[in-house]
This record gives sequence, structure tokens and C-alpha cells, in this order.
Amino acid sequence: MANSLICLLLSACSLNCIAADWDLLDQDPGEGEVYLRSYSGILQDPRGDGRADPFDTWLINTGYQYNIMDDVTLFMEGGPAGSTDTRKAGFNLASGLRYQLSPQLHVGSQLSQRELGSATTQLELNSRLQLPYLALTANYGISPLTAEQSLSIGMGFHF
Repeated sequence: MANSLICLLLSACSLNCIAADWDLLDQDPGEGEVYLRSYSGILQDPRGDGRADPFDTWLINTGYQYNIMDDVTLFMEGGPAGSTDTRKAGFNLASGLRYQLSPQLHVGSQLSQRELGSATTQLELNSRLQLPYLALTANYGISPLTAEQSLSIGMGFHF
């Protein structure tokens, strides 16, 4: 499942590059940027018996964001994912939109694929409060296939 999702994502990107207007390559460097983001927090992960099993999770994502309008950014990111439970390690892929409410506060929505022991695809609403050396984040996700929900709250860095 994960390999087919990665292949589909790369195929879509390559088709998009073929059809792209090459004038976009001459864009102003301020329009798009590469970033590195780390996140560590508590993930409320529902189990099959109806109880929630919280566990610590961490992500280190590299991504690219592009301003499509004032204060609206389109992004794509991915990287390794892990948890304090050594059996749960994998990767994370996400793509979506972010809206900058203020220089420090961002909200957004994204489609994410997380592989931590088993593959999970979720639609997520997220927020990030950017502090001088730290970012506080909260994500709420729901799986469109199984209607499972998750909530994660944590902190990390973004540069």
C-alpha cells in the first residue's frame, strides 16, 4: 500500500513537471522555500477495543512550500516517523494548504500518509504557534476509509 502511494505521488509530480510552465523556474526566490521541521508529541491512537492508547511520536520532515496567494501556502513534506514503542517506526508523507493568520499563528489542512507499524491515511486539520526557538502544534485527523480519529499535541522546531 505504501509503495503504491509513493509511486502514485511521484508519478503525479512527474506529470505535473512535464505540463508545467517553465517560467515558474524563473520565479522570485521569496515565492517558494525548502524547510525542515521536527515534531514530537502525544498521539491519541484508537485501538480496536474502543479505548485510546496514547504514545509519544516524532517526525522529522523536509518539505517545500509555495505561496499561492497572500498568506496561503501550498506544501508537500515527508520524512521518517517513529515512536517510543520500538516496534513502531516508519515514514510520514503529507501535502496540503496552510493559512497564516498572523506571523506566529498558522492553521491548515492536509492529506497525510503515516506508516507506524501499519499504514494510515488521514485528512487532518492542524495549527502551529511559532515561538522564537520553538513551535507548538496540534493536529486532528480522521481517516476517510475507516473513520478512525486521532489527536496529537506537541512541540518541535521549524526552519
